[in-house]
Amino acid sequence: MMKRGLIFMGMGFELLGLILGALFLGQAVDKYFGWNGYGIATFVVVVMISWMYHLIVLLRQFMVKVDNRDDKN
Repeated sequence: MMKRGLIFMGMGFELLGLILGALFLGQAVDKYFGWNGYGIATFVVVVMISWMYHLIVLLRQFMVKVDNRDDKN
């Protein structure tokens, strides 16, 4: 059970890395196209939506495993 908890704790660090990457890429796109912050906003929104989808998929898998384990007992 502890291993499963560590997976979700690591997701916080995953989100931090994704946000920092989105900020870096968005800043580069803003400089290249002269968009005044729209690149950063777009990348951050895309990263957050994709991370939330990833979180939902992992939570569903986690719930199925817990349900299967409860059915065996």
